[in-house]
Amino acid sequence: MRISVSEWSTLRLALKLPRAAVNPGLMTVAVRRHAGTRRGIAVVGAILFTLLVFLHAKTSDPALSRLTDITAQLASAKLIDAGWDRAAVQARADAPSTRQAVQPSDLPRVLRALDAAAAEARTTVLRTNIAELRKAFVEKADVVLRFATASADSRQALAAARRADAAITGLIRQAWSEFPQRDRLVAAENLAVRVIAEAHQYHHSPTAAHRASLETHTLDLPRAQSLPKAVQAGLLRLETDVHQILLLKPLEHMLTERLTALRTGPRIDELSELYQSELSQALARRDGWRTALIVYTIALIGLLAYFGVRAIARFRDLEMLYAAQTRELAKALLKLRGSDSAASVTELQRNRNQATGDQTRGLTPVPDDEDAPIISERRR
Repeated sequence: MRISVSEWSTLRLALKLPRAAVNPGLMTVAVRRHAGTRRGIAVVGAILFTLLVFLHAKTSDPALSRLTDITAQLASAKLIDAGWDRAAVQARADAPSTRQAVQPSDLPRVLRALDAAAAEARTTVLRTNIAELRKAFVEKADVVLRFATASADSRQALAAARRADAAITGLIRQAWSEFPQRDRLVAAENLAVRVIAEAHQYHHSPTAAHRASLETHTLDLPRAQSLPKAVQAGLLRLETDVHQILLLKPLEHMLTERLTALRTGPRIDELSELYQSELSQALARRDGWRTALIVYTIALIGLLAYFGVRAIARFRDLEMLYAAQTRELAKALLKLRGSDSAASVTELQRNRNQATGDQTRGLTPVPDDEDAPIISERRR
């Protein structure tokens, strides 16, 4: 029967492993056999300590701090994008801010936030979307600057047209008493007022209809004949200023449409919501691991307290056993000393009897070395 390479590798690994690791029954017997030994206690302690370290590492997950930092950076990028949009709206509403629309530090901060988000992205689709959003922000920074410049130029052109209209009104008043064809002066003034009104409408709403109307009225400016030269010069100056508006406003309108098409605001909001959701999930996981760590720590403290109480009880039992054995040994020693004293007295009595018998027979016994002190004491 043929076997595959993976089966052969598994078989070789199984042959190298202990039998207890392969057979669950033998493993249970081995665990019960070594549970009370020093090696078993050391292994259990190492496992418990490793589990404690693992739970502590899970509660201090570095990904949580990275997600928090990314969320804060994306929120800062949202504020910067909102500032760019506000500057564009103010420029479009003829209320420009004294502050520069795009600060030198704005774009680097946005790009750092997007790079951090891309580094933490888990899918290729998300990384692609972040890369596209990065390009959109780079383009938007340039478009906002160009839009601010174009809007300022358009406002200057409109202001110049207003000044030309005011100049035409002054010139007509000066020529009113000297120029006999006053109806032509009135028509010229009405034409200038109409052109300025159309210029205002086109400036605030650059539609094709308003542009066509402004161009039509502008064509009538050089046709005004039989007027004082100063008034004709004023109308030509107004025509030049209106042509300047017609040249600058399409660029401003094109940049406005491009800002709308980039949609950086909704896209950065979606990205921020995504990472805020991941941050919420990470916080929930951390809370779960923290709860598990607290429960495990309490259980471990209870286990240590239990074994500590058992150790104290065992120590007291050993003390009591030691005291009992000490008393038994003391009693045995007293008995041994009593038996030794009785044997000594019996031996002494035997020696005395033997000495008395020797004296009776007229013999003087030579005392042994051991009995010499006893005999000398008796003679005294």
